[in-house]
Amino acid sequence: MRGSHIAAVMIAVALSGVALAATSNVDRPQTRAAPSALVVSEGLAEDIQADLETRNWTMARTKGAELQTNRSALRAVLQAREIAGYDVALDSLISQLSRQDRPASLQAANRLSRAIVGIMANYDVTVPVQVGYLDVAGRDVIYAAEAGRWQDASAAAAELRANYAGVGTHVAGKDSTLDRRVRQRLSQLEGSVAAKSAVRVRAIATALLDDVDLVERTY
Repeated sequence: MRGSHIAAVMIAVALSGVALAATSNVDRPQTRAAPSALVVSEGLAEDIQADLETRNWTMARTKGAELQTNRSALRAVLQAREIAGYDVALDSLISQLSRQDRPASLQAANRLSRAIVGIMANYDVTVPVQVGYLDVAGRDVIYAAEAGRWQDASAAAAELRANYAGVGTHVAGKDSTLDRRVRQRLSQLEGSVAAKSAVRVRAIATALLDDVDLVERTY
């Protein structure tokens, strides 16, 4: 899930925040649209990881500051139980960015992405949250492999398999070629993790993440 429409969504935040804040302290129905501020945070968390991949610390810190600013908008529309994990993940990310610890910053940004996907599960979304978790686990397996945390890499590969099981039938019905390719990449990834080849893990997981973008478009 890419953050290419962040600017447009930021405008929507201001328009939607007041109306949604009025209902933030009452029991709300399960089927409801995700707050625009949450969509903004989702894009920023992913974009920070893209910036860190190219070691663009200036842009990463700028987006971190935007996340800090956007936190107040989220607090206006989310219940305390929804934002608690988000706050912890964001504080960790800001701390790691200030240290310019690239591996730790990447992992913290992805933990923030995971927290956001978890919050999204409480809302009525067009794309199933399993697809969001595919994105998160795909990056997790790269970060774990490159840090030599092979048990974590194996767990991330298993999470990828489990989440794709939840959407694979849909994908096969929409694009059987894509479905076969994703399943093949999952098997290749598991083999690369078992072989403890960080280079192969990154190559395969990166290709898989591109396919996850295509999976998203089938909805």
